[in-house]
Amino acid sequence: MKIITFFLILLAITYTAQTQPDNYTFKLTNHEIASTPISPLLYGNFIELGYGLQVEAMWSEMFFNRSFEKFMPYRDINKLWYDLVYDEKNMSKGYEKDWSKFDWYHSGYDHNSWFAAPGTPVKGSWIADSSTFIITETPERKVFLTSVAGGSGHGRQCLQVSNREENEWGAVAQEGKFFRKGETYDFRGMIKSISRANEAEVRFYPQGKWDQPIFKLPLKNLTINFSEQKFSFKNTDFEGYVTFSLWIPGGSVIQIDDFSLKPENNFYGWRPDVVEVFKQLKPKVVRFPGGCFASFYDWKEGIGSYSERVPQDSYFWGGLNYNDVGTAEYAVLCKAAGAEMQMNVNVYHPSKRRYDVDFPNWQDDMGREFTKFMSLTDGAKSAADWVAYCNLPAGKNPMADLRVKHGYKEPFGAKYWELDNEVARWFEAEDYAWAVVVYSKAMKAVDPTIQIGMDSYGERPGKPTYHEDIDKMLEIAGPYIDFLADRADANKTSAYMLEHIRAYNKTHGTHIKYCDTEWLAYNTDTNRDAYNMAKREGGVTKSYAFSKWLYALNLLKNFLSFQRLGDHMLFVNFNNLANTHSQSAMETPKEGAYLTASGKALQLLSNSQAAWVLSFENYTPEANNDYQVQAAWDINRKKLILSICNRTASAKTANFDLSELSKSFVKSTTNQLHADSPVAMNTLQNQNAIEKTISEKKVRIKSGNYSVSVPAYSFTEVVLE
Repeated sequence: MKIITFFLILLAITYTAQTQPDNYTFKLTNHEIASTPISPLLYGNFIELGYGLQVEAMWSEMFFNRSFEKFMPYRDINKLWYDLVYDEKNMSKGYEKDWSKFDWYHSGYDHNSWFAAPGTPVKGSWIADSSTFIITETPERKVFLTSVAGGSGHGRQCLQVSNREENEWGAVAQEGKFFRKGETYDFRGMIKSISRANEAEVRFYPQGKWDQPIFKLPLKNLTINFSEQKFSFKNTDFEGYVTFSLWIPGGSVIQIDDFSLKPENNFYGWRPDVVEVFKQLKPKVVRFPGGCFASFYDWKEGIGSYSERVPQDSYFWGGLNYNDVGTAEYAVLCKAAGAEMQMNVNVYHPSKRRYDVDFPNWQDDMGREFTKFMSLTDGAKSAADWVAYCNLPAGKNPMADLRVKHGYKEPFGAKYWELDNEVARWFEAEDYAWAVVVYSKAMKAVDPTIQIGMDSYGERPGKPTYHEDIDKMLEIAGPYIDFLADRADANKTSAYMLEHIRAYNKTHGTHIKYCDTEWLAYNTDTNRDAYNMAKREGGVTKSYAFSKWLYALNLLKNFLSFQRLGDHMLFVNFNNLANTHSQSAMETPKEGAYLTASGKALQLLSNSQAAWVLSFENYTPEANNDYQVQAAWDINRKKLILSICNRTASAKTANFDLSELSKSFVKSTTNQLHADSPVAMNTLQNQNAIEKTISEKKVRIKSGNYSVSVPAYSFTEVVLE
């Protein structure tokens, strides 16, 4: 039944495609549809901490839960976005606990348990509300693991390892470490002797085998106080997965905390292979640290020494945020790709004190009330301090001096600052606009060059939507903002908002721009596109759809619409950068990083030279057309860029009448993306299921027609010069 339903969905897509006849000729004019070129910042991206294991698998840290914290269960909203639940209308039916059943799953999603060893742990793909990811005993030895409050200061608890064997050594261990031959690895950890433990030994074994370690190193002089143990070693011969284990003699007890295992060649903490793939994407703007996560983020928890950064529950999504990736690490990553930083700021509100959660007892048990996120003036002060930490030179502000103390002499230069996310959860539209004024004044008093973004979407029961109230919001906050941060399609809603922005700018002499700071590549006509919005009962889920080539073609055709808005559309941030159950531009399994189908599309777009979009005499493209074409000059009006998006099951030939351009062209360069199937996806094993071809040839075009043949399910960009 599911197979039949799936093919019916594909048939519906093909049937509803709005196309021109195959022999249609698109007659180009010299008229530029916007008075400004496409924004050079248009293509942006989005990192959200605490959700989707985005940064964890990008980061070089190899331990899971490296300070042995209590693991907050994933919240229902997380399970819904992951498409884990069996029935969205009846959550009591349960959810899928084995993530490996999904085609988006790879090693970067592993939740590797700490376990008493030797033994066999629960597989890392099994994730349930009851999972602690600490297996406290093993039938093979009298070795026991116990969570103990306190520790060395990194987190709320540490782990006690007790070996009750008389004469045999026992261990605490964790699987899932991928070793590369010839790589050097750095270990550090805090260890405390509780009873009869003057020594210990670190051993690495081939995963699943306990007979012969590939490396072992004794640790001497353990004391009754926590002391740092560290070493480096070169893995000369082994390639593959290993198990880390820490062994202690019979009859001894130790406590451990704040562990770390990283390859020596990490790029300021990031995996170098991930950074290289990230550079291929060339995003112009990167948003951080959320999303919904940002609404409960305290930026000061993610700065300074890693051992001083306390892991926290991911309050909105569930799970852990280790705080190993914070402001400085994000800044380094952006600099590596030449991207602007877009900070997402927590705007405080009294109702954030006890925001609705799925696990109220969990919050009570942890003594968690967000009293520090209640006062608007306190929030504005914290935001202003963040600006100073990021942007001011040493000696100008205590926060700038703190950044220098943390090892970063030069300012980060964070330009774009969005004030919270989905704020309709807390604010009426006009109240939020007044909050924006308070924040903007405080933040621009520190650095007047920053750009402040006001959220312009959302609704509250019985109230007009933010879109409907946008004129009121602009009258209040307009003098204090530089862009609107919206959630919208690339068609009607964007046109509506741009009309209001332009009217306000014209009346007030301002230059406010428009952005979509968290963009999913849905069709603008979501009711028509069953593929993207299908539920589990149809055999296809959002998570299934996100990874596929047809979704990436959605991205491309909608992006053409964003380009048609000119630079009044400042940037749009694709949601998300990495992992996130395939809702991403790149995937980062432990074995190596690669671009997804959407990542391939974004890579092409980020390298496009299109600047001045031209109109056609006999054709007007629409965002929801599955077959559409577009033409644009480059910024110097020397090269002509032709784009053909064919999201249909039929090959096409696009005929362009160039006679009105009065230009001669002698060279064509064609960049094309295509796949054998609309449900093709890139994987670790097949990173080029979405094929990219580049070809150049000499041409002689003075006037008349130019034809481009394109296969089914393809996107083609031709540069004529």
